Amino acid sequence: MAQADPEDERRGVGMTRPQGLDIAMALAVTATLSIMISADQAGDRAPDVLAYLWAAGLGALMLVRRSHPLLVLWLTVLGLFAYYSIGYPVVGLSVPTAAALFSAAEQRGPRWPALAAVVLLLVSYTARLLQGQDPVQILGYEAAGHVALMAAAIALGDALRTRRRLQRRTDELVETSVRLERSRAARQRSDDRTALARELHDSLGHQISVITLHADLAREAAEDDPGAAQEAMDVVARTGRTMLDELRSTVRQLRKEADGDDAEDPDHAADAVSAPSRVPPTLHGLRRSVIPALPLRISCHIEVPVALPPAREAAAHRIAQEALTNIVRHSRAEEARLWIGLTDGGLGVEVEDPGPRREPAAAHHGSRPAAGHGLQGMRERAEACGGSLEARPQADGFLVRALLPLPSDPEERRRPPAAPGRTP
Repeated sequence: MAQADPEDERRGVGMTRPQGLDIAMALAVTATLSIMISADQAGDRAPDVLAYLWAAGLGALMLVRRSHPLLVLWLTVLGLFAYYSIGYPVVGLSVPTAAALFSAAEQRGPRWPALAAVVLLLVSYTARLLQGQDPVQILGYEAAGHVALMAAAIALGDALRTRRRLQRRTDELVETSVRLERSRAARQRSDDRTALARELHDSLGHQISVITLHADLAREAAEDDPGAAQEAMDVVARTGRTMLDELRSTVRQLRKEADGDDAEDPDHAADAVSAPSRVPPTLHGLRRSVIPALPLRISCHIEVPVALPPAREAAAHRIAQEALTNIVRHSRAEEARLWIGLTDGGLGVEVEDPGPRREPAAAHHGSRPAAGHGLQGMRERAEACGGSLEARPQADGFLVRALLPLPSDPEERRRPPAAPGRTP
């Protein structure tokens, strides 16, 4: 069965374009054969109503040429044999069969119409030669014209069939490409949101730890050292405002991504354009904001004389931040060492504390430290940059050491951070 044209399906109820073409072809075949029959050339029997009904029958076959192309083809061939066997006027071979040959080639390819043309020519010319007709006239003059017209009809039908097949394949490839692009965009949005959630988790987790610790310090120092209590509460206030700013920025970015999928709403589109993106964490921000807020004496050595790729700098910031926060949560140490610098293998990060470790049952200020995924998150960040992370006890304390390889191409250093789990 022939496949329906999608364009026809979209036109709805009524006569479709292919149906109109079939009716036009049926009328053309009927009119052409009727004119040739009325010419009454070299026939043993004068044309009558049956001859014209035969012409109308061959034309009517065009109405089902798409659904039954081979049936139409062979009925046309057999009908032509029957017409000539009765002795009606000559109408040729190629003209009555051209439409059927074209239709069969258009729907099923050239093999069957070529076979039908060969059968028609062989049977017809063999019968005429056996009747004693002039071979030169038959094979030298008539055959060339009939073969040329039949071949042209078959070639034209096959060319249209090939064109439509290529068009369908092109449409399928375009549709597949669109689906792949949408899937890729959806994965990218998912990766971006995962990265955003991880950034928010790391940042807010650190800030909540800072708020909790300084709130406890303020409570303890409220009576004995009001100045220290006030300083602790100032840290709580600043950290709380920073948290709110980050949450607002995150909400704006999520709205921007959501509005990017809704291009029909101009107000949302305007919002999406004006919504700022989150700024990737930097080593300068680590030194300026993270370290001063921690209740630790930190020996800080950040020695990076070259511009870093944003992905590596953000990873180094978050690894150092998480490692320092873990010291506050899980160690009784009052001091720590932080080193970030270049090594032969890339960018190195080391965070070390002398301990001793805090026992879970004797958590800081009576609160049991919550179980988290700090080490796993640090390791994933390092691996996302193609690096590695080592975290192990050392004497009474703990050591975190990360190595983040740096790209040799300077252009790579200007690329934004990639989502954890994907190597830039």
